Amino acid sequence: MKTQALCIGMFAACTTLLSLPSPAANVLYLTGGKTMPFRTIRWDAANNEYQVHPVNGGDAVFPVARKDVVRLEMDPPAEMVQAQQLLAANRNSEAAPLLLAVVASCRGLNWDNTARELLARIYVKGNEPAKAIKMVDELLVAGASSSISVGLRVEYWKALLALDPKSVKAMKDLDEAIATGPREGVPVAQVMRGDLRRAVGRKDEALQDYLRTILFFENAGAVRTEALNKAIEILEEQGDTTRANELRQKLTKK
Repeated sequence: MKTQALCIGMFAACTTLLSLPSPAANVLYLTGGKTMPFRTIRWDAANNEYQVHPVNGGDAVFPVARKDVVRLEMDPPAEMVQAQQLLAANRNSEAAPLLLAVVASCRGLNWDNTARELLARIYVKGNEPAKAIKMVDELLVAGASSSISVGLRVEYWKALLALDPKSVKAMKDLDEAIATGPREGVPVAQVMRGDLRRAVGRKDEALQDYLRTILFFENAGAVRTEALNKAIEILEEQGDTTRANELRQKLTKK
C-alpha cells in the first residue's frame, strides 16, 4: 500500500505561514487510553474510518473507526516541508503545486486542511479570489472553520463580494460569524454585513449593524471609525441630522 502522509493533529492559523510541528511518532491515540503506532495510514471516507498498517501488524491493514480515535500524530509530508521553505523565501508560485499535492495525498486528513489554508493565503496575495474562495469553502466543508484565522476569513468575504457585490453566500457566512465568533472578527463582519445590506437597499438593517459595532466594540479601532462614518452617512440620507451630529461628535472626539 502506498504510504499516505498523515495530517490530523492540532494546527493553528498564523499571520503568514503555519508553523510545522516538531517530528512526532506516527501514532493513533485511541479511546480508552490505547495507542497504535503505525507505518502508513489513509482515510476511507465511504466507511468513516482509517485504514491503518500498524508497526507490529506484519503486512495486515486494519480499519479503525473515526469515533474510536482521540487524535492522530504524524510527521509532516515531505511536500509540506518543502512548501514551507519556499514560502519562507517568498517563492509562493513554487510552493503552490507542492501544497496542492498535499491536498490530494492527504484527502480527508488534516494536513490537507493546513495546505488549503496556506493556498488560500497564496491566492489572496496573488489576487486570485476564486481560487482563494475554493480553498476556504473546502475548509468549511471539512469542518475546519475554527482553524481559519480572522484575517483569512475577512479576505474570504472580500473575495466573495468582489465577485458578487450582493453575494448571498457572503451574507450567510457573515451571519454565522457574527453569531458564533470569534469575537475579534465580529465587528468586521458586522460592518461588512452592513455594507452588503446597504447595497441591496436594506438601509435600516445596515444602520443597526453599524450602530452595534459603535456601541459594543469601543476598542475596534479603525473598524469602529468606519462604522461611525457609515452610520452618519445613512442618518443624513434619512434626514436624521440630530443623530448624525451626535455620532459626528463621537467621531470628532475619537
